[in-house]
Amino acid sequence: MASSRTFASRLGAFWSSPTGPKTTHFWGPVANWGFVIAGVADTQKDASLLSPNMTGAMCVYSALFMRFSLAIRPRNYLLFACHAANETVQLYNLQRWQRHAKGWSVSDREADTHTPSGLPRTRIVVLGSGWGAISFLRSLDPKLTSAVGPYDVTLVSPRNYFLYTPLLPSAATGTVEPRSIVDPVRSHIPDTGNYLEAECVDVDPVGKSITCRYNKPFRGHSNEFTGREFNVPYDVLVVAVGSVTNTFNVPGVEENCFFLKDMEGAKALRQRINECFEISALPSTSPEERKRLLTFVVVGGGPTGVELAAEMHDYIKEDLVHLFPSLKDIVRVRLVDTHDHVLSTYDRQIAIYATEQFQRQGIELVMGCRVNEVQPGQVVVTDAPTNTKKNVEFGTCIWTTGIKMHPLVGKLAKTLPQGAQEHWKSLKTDKFLQVQGTGGTILAMGDAATVAQDTALNHAEQLFAQGDTNGDGVLNCEEVITLMLKARKKFPMLAEFAARMNCGGADVASTSSFMREMMHSQTRGSYDNVIATQTFGDEEEDEAVVSNEPLASTSGDAGTEQPSMTLEQFKEQLKELEKGLRSLPATAQVASQQGKYLAQVLKDNPLVLQPGPNGPTIRGISPNANPFNYVHLGSLAYIGADKAVMDPAYKDGQVGALKGWLMGFAWKGVETFMQISVKNMYLVSRDLIKTKVFGRDVSDV
Repeated sequence: MASSRTFASRLGAFWSSPTGPKTTHFWGPVANWGFVIAGVADTQKDASLLSPNMTGAMCVYSALFMRFSLAIRPRNYLLFACHAANETVQLYNLQRWQRHAKGWSVSDREADTHTPSGLPRTRIVVLGSGWGAISFLRSLDPKLTSAVGPYDVTLVSPRNYFLYTPLLPSAATGTVEPRSIVDPVRSHIPDTGNYLEAECVDVDPVGKSITCRYNKPFRGHSNEFTGREFNVPYDVLVVAVGSVTNTFNVPGVEENCFFLKDMEGAKALRQRINECFEISALPSTSPEERKRLLTFVVVGGGPTGVELAAEMHDYIKEDLVHLFPSLKDIVRVRLVDTHDHVLSTYDRQIAIYATEQFQRQGIELVMGCRVNEVQPGQVVVTDAPTNTKKNVEFGTCIWTTGIKMHPLVGKLAKTLPQGAQEHWKSLKTDKFLQVQGTGGTILAMGDAATVAQDTALNHAEQLFAQGDTNGDGVLNCEEVITLMLKARKKFPMLAEFAARMNCGGADVASTSSFMREMMHSQTRGSYDNVIATQTFGDEEEDEAVVSNEPLASTSGDAGTEQPSMTLEQFKEQLKELEKGLRSLPATAQVASQQGKYLAQVLKDNPLVLQPGPNGPTIRGISPNANPFNYVHLGSLAYIGADKAVMDPAYKDGQVGALKGWLMGFAWKGVETFMQISVKNMYLVSRDLIKTKVFGRDVSDV
């Protein structure tokens, strides 16, 4: 606490320096009490509300920003950098001291493998180093993993760092540096825990062990260590491996596209952009080659694709065209998407605003097009309104749409009892995140999991009777749409169901767009991401969910065939549709909340080993425990030119779409303060300021 007061006093004096000592009497106590509150909150174990990271850093940077927004003088830039760096380092050291001042030390890594009761400690193995896994480790009560605690935690991941994925588009364009958004996982491992840099390649749910393999090349030497395998036993397995990019089996995507799923992809894309400009500046490059090289195509109009296109446009217009003035008139950024607007899963007003902003900035939009093939130098698309094919040339193509089940998750699902796992994209869990069919010994979260909820299939007969208004025993298109309007709040997936019906000869794409607009007018619920699926190819698992073919139909007069279905057909279509639906969006927000929830559940309901006839066993989470409840906090997306949009979590009619410069500032603040360590907060804020003042670095390093 003394350190907090000393820091606050310095902040108060620093605040008052340009205007006189009198303001110290006001701002000194204000800053002091802010850090007193942060320190008190951190000394309590309920640190999920306030922490030195969030509260302290927000006090520091908010105070400094407000101060210099009132009096910006040349000398203040240097003062700001020096004082902010010094005090941030001290705050970071204070955080590390607090972590090790809880009553145990690093020597406790050699702790006993048994609890004081004599039973072995519960071996918890966590797979992955993403949002869910790191959030779980950071939120886990240190007492539970101490030398006398019930848990022995091991993290297994081929990536030895946590990656702040929302800023990957910024890293790919040099707005922030790669090391500013990564943090070593070992700094988040409990003092008695362990980390293994390896990839889990197989899970044995019966024998309760995993097979791991070291796959990284040993640089500068032979691959004598690559490919070695070993087994790790577990009592409780936490699967948080995320998902992988879905190419929808579109030919040529793997060979001709860049991906933005990890830091390697961001680095490769940044290098490719610089190479395109450097090659175009060579006198040996023809005008046709320059035009192709300087055309950048982004496939996917979701948040990732939109932010990447916006960051690329900023990078080109703010930096590269000034360094390559002869090329400024031939640079193009193009975005391809199946919908009529970008950010189609956001509020309709936001989607329209973002689309208009892109058009004003000069980003070319190729909307309403379905990708058929990616060839070297061009994307072959089909224009939905005219059903004609056309080619979109590119020098660099980035694929930013679609996710699918991680191979390890699919392999694990096949080993579980028949009928326990039928989902195509993730492991199905109960409300406590326990994977169905594992008896509570395997838990899953993030993109690797979907929480089982009440589905429309369980109420198919009631829904069918409600929709069959004329009593003819079949549902036609008009009846399905009417049914959807009545039941959409409880079962939002019915919107996609109705979108698959060809009404009165209207094409499926326009019907789907209309149904999505109807959905966007409603408050987001637990099925927030249900209708966000996009179809770019004919992959089997997605074709059954969002097909381009109409549903079953009965014939009328010639040329007036109308789609309709019986009760059995209705059930079958619901069953196929729900196999690919996610109850929660595949976002960092969900994974982070699930990690914190799981840590709290393991504290309130310890998974300790119990004596059994075949040895110690785990009984699973108590059915009386609180279930996981996702709280949607809204969605932010950067759209370029220092502007952003926000889709609020709750729409009460008074708060509409939030957009513009103010949201751009809010986006930068959120992305800064959501970093998992003070070090990363400082680095990201430094990079954002550096980019604004000095521009982005175009060195090919």
